[in-house]
Amino acid sequence: MSSKNQDFVIPFVGLKEGIHEFKFEITEAFFKQFEYSIIQQADLKIDLVFEKKKTMFNLNFKTKGKIYTDCDRCGDPLTLKVKGDEDLIVKFGDDNYSETDEIKIIPENEYELHLSEIIYEFAHLLLPSKKTHKKKSDCNPDIIEQLEKLNTKKKTDSTDPRWAALSKLK
Repeated sequence: MSSKNQDFVIPFVGLKEGIHEFKFEITEAFFKQFEYSIIQQADLKIDLVFEKKKTMFNLNFKTKGKIYTDCDRCGDPLTLKVKGDEDLIVKFGDDNYSETDEIKIIPENEYELHLSEIIYEFAHLLLPSKKTHKKKSDCNPDIIEQLEKLNTKKKTDSTDPRWAALSKLK
């Protein structure tokens, strides 16, 4: 990742205890700062509810928008409407504590919270495991035709004699 984007930093030292709300817009420029990002283009809006307590923060990220990617089936451009809701707890401590997906540990002398990497990870969690057009008919027909030619399996009527011998044991 290149330089950290200051648009996604919360200076929490000056905030009073309680609930604070932040809004972020994520575009192509955000993902360009990450070298090998799967997402290259997106229009995402994030509503962050930031609850400051004495020894920790509770963060709730509500994300909604579109991610522009390529179809895994045909390779044509694909627009995915996405929305998600992620929670994160931020605690103060030293490096001896192990972080989890739900808990982030920051040094006690920290005065601001950098959200770029967190938002980056949450955006990728919005992607389905298989990014395809909803209907196969929406895919590029030339590619689908080629895939079906490659996928034809020759059906054989003969059975391997080893399996035939095993079926007799029933």
